[in-house]
Amino acid sequence: MKGLLKLLSVLVLLVGLTGIAQAYTIDTTFIAVGNQYTSPFEATVADFDITSPWSWVGSFDIVSGSADGLYSAPGGVDGINKDTTNYVTVPFPTPGITGNGFVEVTGLPTSNYFGLWWGSIDTYNTFSFTFNGLSTGESVTGSTVLGIGTPSGNQLAAGSNHYVNFLGLQDFNGFVMASTQYAFEADNIAIGFNPSRVPEPTTMLLLGLGLVGLVGVRRKFQK
Repeated sequence: MKGLLKLLSVLVLLVGLTGIAQAYTIDTTFIAVGNQYTSPFEATVADFDITSPWSWVGSFDIVSGSADGLYSAPGGVDGINKDTTNYVTVPFPTPGITGNGFVEVTGLPTSNYFGLWWGSIDTYNTFSFTFNGLSTGESVTGSTVLGIGTPSGNQLAAGSNHYVNFLGLQDFNGFVMASTQYAFEADNIAIGFNPSRVPEPTTMLLLGLGLVGLVGVRRKFQK
C-alpha cells in the first residue's frame, strides 16, 4: 500500500511539473492594419509612435527603417512587407561594437497575455517576465517560435518575422528584453489579462445583420 501511495505521489508531482512547463500557449494570429501587424486580442498596445505608458530602463533605442549590421525593421507575413513606423531595438545600436544588452520594462498592469510583432527572430533573443520586480520563472527565446527550418535572424523569411501571442502566462507586471548580439526588434507589444479575441470585420457584419433580423422578427410578432 505504501509503495502504491509513493507511486501516486510521484505521478501527481510529474503532472504538476508538466502543467508548469506548458502553462502558456503560443498563437501566431494577427490583425493587419495597412502594413502593420498587431494583436488580434483586446489589449493595451505599445506601438512606439507615441510615448510608451510603461517605464523602459536599459540598453535600447526607438528607431525606424533598417541599419545594416545593427537592426532591421520587422517584416510581415511574407517577410518582405516591412514595418515603416517606429519600433524598439535591443541593445542600443553602436557601430563597431558587438551588441549585448537588455532593457527592463515595468509599470504594467497585472497581465497574463503578451504579444509582439517580432522582427528577424534570432535564437539569441530572450524575453522573460517579472512580477513586482521578481522573476516569474517564465522566459522565451527566439528558438521557441522560429519556423521549422527557418534560419535564425533571416530578415526576409516569413518564419522569422511574424506576430506572436503568448496566452495563459503566469501573472506579470514587467518584462525584460535581452539580446547577446544585434538585435532584438519588436513593435506593437501588447499586454492584457484573459483578453478576448477582437472580432473580425466579417464577424461584426454578420452580427449586425443578425441583430437587424431579430429586430424585424420582434416587430412582426408585435403586430
